[in-house]
Amino acid sequence: MEIVRSYFFIILVLMTFQATASVPKVVVTLKPIHALVSGVMDGIATPHLLLSGKESPHSYNLYPSQMRQLHAANLIIWVGPTVESFLDKALNTVNKNTKILSLIDISELKLLQIRKNWETHHNHEYNGQLNIDPHIWLSSDNAKVIVQTVAKTLSRIDADNEVQYNINANNIIVRLNQLEQTLQQRLEPVKNLPYLVFHDAYQYFEEQYGLNVMGAVKLSPEAHPSIKHLHNLRIDLKKQKIICIFSEPQFESSLINTLIGDNAVRLGMLDPLGIDLPNGIDSYFTLLNNMADSLKQCLSSNVIR
Repeated sequence: MEIVRSYFFIILVLMTFQATASVPKVVVTLKPIHALVSGVMDGIATPHLLLSGKESPHSYNLYPSQMRQLHAANLIIWVGPTVESFLDKALNTVNKNTKILSLIDISELKLLQIRKNWETHHNHEYNGQLNIDPHIWLSSDNAKVIVQTVAKTLSRIDADNEVQYNINANNIIVRLNQLEQTLQQRLEPVKNLPYLVFHDAYQYFEEQYGLNVMGAVKLSPEAHPSIKHLHNLRIDLKKQKIICIFSEPQFESSLINTLIGDNAVRLGMLDPLGIDLPNGIDSYFTLLNNMADSLKQCLSSNVIR
């Protein structure tokens, strides 16, 4: 009897090992994207998050342990070198069998151009896509496309779980549709009120909900605003009756404080990466909800001019 039990135990262990071994190891660079991928992989496996969110993807150095994670991955999901510039060279060293999904290359995405009229800025060019704003995840419409693409990609790598990947993706899309309706109603009262942002990261969100952003202190975190640009912004604070300027938790806001000076402008906070949010699918929805709440709270407040 003990021999029979031992035999079945060994078979069970082998079956479990084979099932686990077939599940792809997935590495995702940014927390909002990781949240969406976590939702697609729910009940199957948990993807690994490369950056916690507290680091800026524009200026980061990989640790040896992170390089090992990349080399062990079956699938690496990133936006592209205009966001995770630190990863561009590292991806050339990974296993040739590792699938690399560059989200910026998804043809179904709605891509917006960088708003160069706000300040002269160096061009971003990636695979023929000139001057594309890479903050694609801040559009829930783009999030739907990303979720569908991730489900298809995982299904090709892991056909055994194709049905579950597709079920999960469909469930996320239903939630995204509900989120859009909620945010549209929440932002409707403030959508015409003028504000500035720290850097031009929110165009996809702003366009989707018809918000009235007037400019950015910086076009990108690594760019240094010119004296002329700052001078024009100071004029705009009064001329355009700016209500709020939004800083970001990843970056020093002293420049914004200097810009505001003695002007009666409120200081808000927007976080495009969700640095304090826990990992998991819910974080994506919390991220967009938090952005809408921050915008509404700051713009709804009465400011003495």
